[in-house]
Amino acid sequence: MTAPPSHARASRRDWVVATFVVLAAGVASTWPLATSPWLIPDHQDPLFSSWRLYTWARNLASLGADGWFSGNQFHPAETVLLYSDAILLPALIGAPFILAGVPVLLVYNGLIWLSILSAGLAMYACARYLSGSHWGSLAAAILFVGAPLRLDHVMHLELLCSAFLPLAVLATARAFDGSRRGAWGLGASVAAQFLSCIYYGVFLITLWPILAAVEWLRRRGRVPMGAVMHAGAALALAGVVAGAYSLPYQRARQVVGDRGDGEIDRFSGSFDSYVLSPASSRLWGWSQAAGISERWLFPGLMGSALAVSAVTAPAAPWVAAVAVTGLVAADASRGSAGVVYPLFRRVLSPYRGLRVPARFGMLTLTMVALLAAIGCGTMGRAFAARPRAGVLAALVLLLMGIETLANVPVRRMPATAPPIYKFLSMLPPTVIAHAPLPRASRLPGFDADFIYFAQYHRHEIVNGNSGFYPPNYLRLLAETTNLPGNRSMTALRRAGVEYLLVHERYFSTADEYGRAIFGLEARGDLDPIGTWADEPGRGEVRVYRLRRE
Repeated sequence: MTAPPSHARASRRDWVVATFVVLAAGVASTWPLATSPWLIPDHQDPLFSSWRLYTWARNLASLGADGWFSGNQFHPAETVLLYSDAILLPALIGAPFILAGVPVLLVYNGLIWLSILSAGLAMYACARYLSGSHWGSLAAAILFVGAPLRLDHVMHLELLCSAFLPLAVLATARAFDGSRRGAWGLGASVAAQFLSCIYYGVFLITLWPILAAVEWLRRRGRVPMGAVMHAGAALALAGVVAGAYSLPYQRARQVVGDRGDGEIDRFSGSFDSYVLSPASSRLWGWSQAAGISERWLFPGLMGSALAVSAVTAPAAPWVAAVAVTGLVAADASRGSAGVVYPLFRRVLSPYRGLRVPARFGMLTLTMVALLAAIGCGTMGRAFAARPRAGVLAALVLLLMGIETLANVPVRRMPATAPPIYKFLSMLPPTVIAHAPLPRASRLPGFDADFIYFAQYHRHEIVNGNSGFYPPNYLRLLAETTNLPGNRSMTALRRAGVEYLLVHERYFSTADEYGRAIFGLEARGDLDPIGTWADEPGRGEVRVYRLRRE
């Protein structure tokens, strides 16, 4: 029988090694993003996140003069930040830098790397406390940062903000061991996770009672009551924070409504999803064809094997609690096909606004990583006296590192405003529409580009990109399918549009762009303003002013 894990603190050298390992895993799993601060994953979400960051900075600078949750997309809709996760905590961290003049994209990428580093080190700290193993904790950190599951979310800032998941488990473990600071740390972790990523915050609040109850039963209720009382008070305060933050979202639901069953089914995982990886994984990308985005949930082969080894000793501290919580999270990720998610959705109102049950996979990964650390620690103590045990541990870490290797499709963004947006910045406050507008069945189209570049002019635009789409925008899209026809122009005027920008680069073919321009030029109710360049080498943009009828 192996000795129980030790809670001895990690040395400074251990933390230096952990930092290096986490950064290496982060670079490997996001390659080639680390090669330039102007690179982003080729996806609309980094542009949307950048819009959220500069919008928050603008609102904070004005002390909410136009509303704390206002923004310049989806004109004339209000509180548009509430149509998706407002990422309040990351925005508060990034706002001082944006207001100081640091380019928004650099702040966004800085937050990405802060999220990766903090998640890896938080997992290392939690795994070290539960397993007592430096090597096992490094394995857990590599898994948590670079698992194939995470590659599918490399473009989602809020979904990378996962450090408070292992910190909440760490705080719980310390509270169960009698630490009052750990009890208050639990409340702080839950609140901070909710303010960083609403999905993970809701999931954490839901699953934490299971984690705590199973460990409580294993200990037969022998937990210091003082710590329990403090943990209860801390969680109550976290609930107050989460409740206050959710109030504006409850009001926004009156506009956008709840998620439909079709959306839930589309973004629900399955048990098969846990062996599927996105195409960007160099080692496991071949499996992506059997799934779709948000449903590639493979945690990695080596990490899974180490996790299974931990379950062979279910009586060890926290093993049963972590394993049961992980299984419940895996079932919840199945959405309507699972056992628990329909219950959550029926009983807990926040779930009615969430569309991706598969994101429970991050909670599953958290538990798998912790089990991997415990399993590695158990084996390490059993084989510590054998020769070359350190070599074997290093080999395991190397194999796990290989599993993190990725090739992320990227896009290089310009370091300065393209000419068209420099022109727009000189106009007095106005309302703009960018064409081509997307079809309602193909959202978001190219709207993420338009809201990203709106940081350079800050005018109101009717286009928009978010988790929900307001009814006024969906009506506009339905009425502008024949642009530049009369019905479309009437709809744009009704929306308050003064300037129409037609982007050559976003049309499917040159002929389609030519027909649109020919139709606009033939109209007698538009004033051609001029032609400007878009991003370098990306064609032209023609600007028209709509005459008022």
